[in-house]
Amino acid sequence: MAEGISGAGLLRSFLAGFVFTLPAARASETVGLLPDPGTSGELPGVKRFRYGEKGLEFEATDSSTFLWLGFRLQGRYDTLPGNPTDAADLLEPDTDEWSLNRGRIKGGGHLFTEAFEIYSEYDFTSNGWLDYRATVHLGDQLGIRFGQWKSEFNRERIDSSGAQQFVDRSLSNYWFTLDRQLGVAAELRLWAEQVADSSLWLEFLSGRGLGATFGDDSRLWMMRWQWNPQGEVLDFGQADLDRRDDLITAVTLATVFGDSHYTRFSSSGGGQLPGFGYGDYRLNQWMLETAARWRGFSWQQELHWKDVEDLRAGGHREMVGGYAQVGVFPAECWNGFPDPLELTARIASVDPDTSRSSDRQWEWTLGANWYFQGHRNKISADLSLLDFDDPATGEESELRFRLQWDLSF
Repeated sequence: MAEGISGAGLLRSFLAGFVFTLPAARASETVGLLPDPGTSGELPGVKRFRYGEKGLEFEATDSSTFLWLGFRLQGRYDTLPGNPTDAADLLEPDTDEWSLNRGRIKGGGHLFTEAFEIYSEYDFTSNGWLDYRATVHLGDQLGIRFGQWKSEFNRERIDSSGAQQFVDRSLSNYWFTLDRQLGVAAELRLWAEQVADSSLWLEFLSGRGLGATFGDDSRLWMMRWQWNPQGEVLDFGQADLDRRDDLITAVTLATVFGDSHYTRFSSSGGGQLPGFGYGDYRLNQWMLETAARWRGFSWQQELHWKDVEDLRAGGHREMVGGYAQVGVFPAECWNGFPDPLELTARIASVDPDTSRSSDRQWEWTLGANWYFQGHRNKISADLSLLDFDDPATGEESELRFRLQWDLSF
């Protein structure tokens, strides 16, 4: 175990150094070592800097090494900031605000060979390292990953906040996501381009959340099986920006089980769901997920079941929830609509304790996106009706409006 922790630390230090030492280059200009006077052409192995699709890019002439560095800013106006988790949160006075919700520095690429891929991400609004990971690709069918990253459990959380159709994720994400953790994983592609085409993820995670190391008292296992009916993998990310002519779909089953001191995970690390304190818990989760894209139309859905067993006090608590959302570019059907406009709708619900009545939470959201440059430069707006039942105070409802500009460069 000590060797694994040391390796993760070395990887984190290396990627940190990569992010902060990569030199700057002028946009749309290639910078390289010049050949000696009197020679012609480019010296073998000369390395170049340029500004490309991901930001500042660095590439060896033989493409054995390719690295990139990018930045992302997300400014948001929100009439109900934060994540409401019970009816009392909807009764708080309005605290609408403008904020720099996310400020990220990202770096990645491959080193020495395309088979060795690295990625790192830092958020300077929270002063925290989010990702530091390396993936070794053993052919086209198998990849091994180690480091810290967002667990490939549920699509909504895997989708980057900069590649979503709404200003933020649904209310169900708070209750069921695994988020970022230290771990090791394997990804397999089986029966590629056949009717049974499948993607399989197996992960062993620390069970301690963001920024924590492995320990003997906590561990989580995650397995995700995704069926690709068209023989093509539906990539993570939302909206059919490519306006695909051919339908592509995915059907997924995923499970999580293991022990942890925490009952929920987020970008802040391990934490507790309402009604829980720090303790010893056994988590057991299942999820059914579907997704599709075709001619500007997109769909995705998740249905979750989660059981939290208290290993100290005894007893357990079950919860269910999920969401469904659609997006459409109306210009695909009516020429009078502007091409960059996408309209979206989502419904989400959570039952935090199936043994109790009158504690259901609902979200109904309508949204719109204007894409200047795909997900790299867009303005998003959404309006939600949040309706929470509480056994003590009864039903509470609140409207929430959010406006956001997301820019990557």
